[in-house]
Amino acid sequence: MSLILLKTFHYLAILFAGGLLVGGGLIQAVYARDNQVPDINIAKILKTLGYLGLAALIILWITGILLSNLIYGGFSINSAFTVKIIAAAILLIISFIVNIHVYNSSKNNQPPNKSIMKIATMSGRGLIIVVLLAAAIAFS
Repeated sequence: MSLILLKTFHYLAILFAGGLLVGGGLIQAVYARDNQVPDINIAKILKTLGYLGLAALIILWITGILLSNLIYGGFSINSAFTVKIIAAAILLIISFIVNIHVYNSSKNNQPPNKSIMKIATMSGRGLIIVVLLAAAIAFS
């Protein structure tokens, strides 16, 4: 029963994190394309989306660690899984950095640095693709 619950929470966190990444990225892309800074309400929404995305990534890590230990006895599954773990770790680090940057920016009543946000968004999208491809290869 615990395996089913862990998988359910893991899959829900995948959907949630992916949706937040795409949604937040689209909102940022619209403003970046028009060379504008989001108003205060949109900035609050983006900040909340960032926190929720980070929470989803943390849930992914917790459930993923528990699942890999329960099913495979650890992380020594195959090289594709190692690539997946490394890409997921980099994604988690980027998410922490961006959330800290956004928090500090909002605390100082300044918009987040556009360059940092653009690099983080593009890196996040690329890393999500790497994680999903590596997972598909690792578990096929």
